[in-house]
Amino acid sequence: MKYLALIPLVLISSCASHPKSRMAISAAPTSAIESPEALRYADVVRTYYVGRYVDPNHPDTMQEHHPLYRIEASARWNLHPGSQPTANLLNPPLDSAFSQPPTNDAVIAEMYRQREATERVMDEAARLGRSFSELQTVVNELRNVAQNDAMLTKRLTDAEQRITDFEKALQTLNAPISRTAQDEPAFIPEPIGPTKP
Repeated sequence: MKYLALIPLVLISSCASHPKSRMAISAAPTSAIESPEALRYADVVRTYYVGRYVDPNHPDTMQEHHPLYRIEASARWNLHPGSQPTANLLNPPLDSAFSQPPTNDAVIAEMYRQREATERVMDEAARLGRSFSELQTVVNELRNVAQNDAMLTKRLTDAEQRITDFEKALQTLNAPISRTAQDEPAFIPEPIGPTKP
């Protein structure tokens, strides 16, 4: 029982040994509060469009085309000092100490050079594409010319063969006539009129 009487005394003494600290909290005037975007970055949510696919956990289930929303970066405090406007509220930098890379005349000149080089490459690619299509047209025309040439060569060969055959036939026809003319006596016409018996 003695011990039970000591417990309230210990509790009272422990509460009395720590003085309560009082903190004065007062609401700031509304003009002093910055906009919520300047104090805290919002969640960065990206949308992905997924086509049809079979659910890997349920192979008997197929998902149809639908959007998929994913939180890329959670909401976080803006640790930039002062009331600097954020560069892009929809896609804030991942690092709280992020600052834009320095831009000077050399960087800008290099960007322009790269842009001009890209334009030249694109122009050359377009010119090569046009040249290739023209070359394809020429190749097709040459193929047609070669087919026509082969056909004409065949027809010319056939015509020469027929001419050779005709010459041989004429020679065979002329050869017997000339031999018979030399072998036979000349034609003597018979007189027309009364003949003597």
